[in-house]
Amino acid sequence: MSKTRLEAFSDGMFAIILTILVLELHVPELESASFEAFRIGMIELAPKFFAFLFSFFIIAIFWVNHHAIIHHVHKVDTKLLWLNMALLFFSSLFPFITAFIGDYMLNPFVVALYPLNMALASVTINALWKYAYVDTDLAPNNMTDEEKQARMKRDRWALFMNLASVALTFVWVPITLTIMAVMPFAFVAPEFFSKKE
Repeated sequence: MSKTRLEAFSDGMFAIILTILVLELHVPELESASFEAFRIGMIELAPKFFAFLFSFFIIAIFWVNHHAIIHHVHKVDTKLLWLNMALLFFSSLFPFITAFIGDYMLNPFVVALYPLNMALASVTINALWKYAYVDTDLAPNNMTDEEKQARMKRDRWALFMNLASVALTFVWVPITLTIMAVMPFAFVAPEFFSKKE
């Protein structure tokens, strides 16, 4: 089975997800043409804008990782298609959760949805990678056992951090918001700079 349709469908889905994400940014209603009205409108918009900015970055990370995984896959099967659909499902929930958090940023039940969905999306993309590169011959397997173990250890650590963030939300919401803001950089930055060396 060719991977062309899988790539085209997935790229289209990610594009739609990002489009829906930005549509949640509604223009604030200004009471007058004064700077003060503009300032108040921007302050009211700020939580939604920062939630949008963060989610855009998160979805971009998932898309880049998805691209890196599928790029080397030379054939697909039914299980790979369903793992891909699971990833797209959890990715498609980000616009709704982002808008929810933008309105209720200090509600622990709302905020907990984000790291929970992050954990589920991470599990599916890691399962997609493992199935294609470790469990089957759908992609060339050029990694050493040490590299595979290091990747799976990193994936388990990310899952643990996301689940811990869910629990910590009910202790103090700002802890979870801080972890969510820092964690993507902690995982992306080392990989980015290691490839530039």
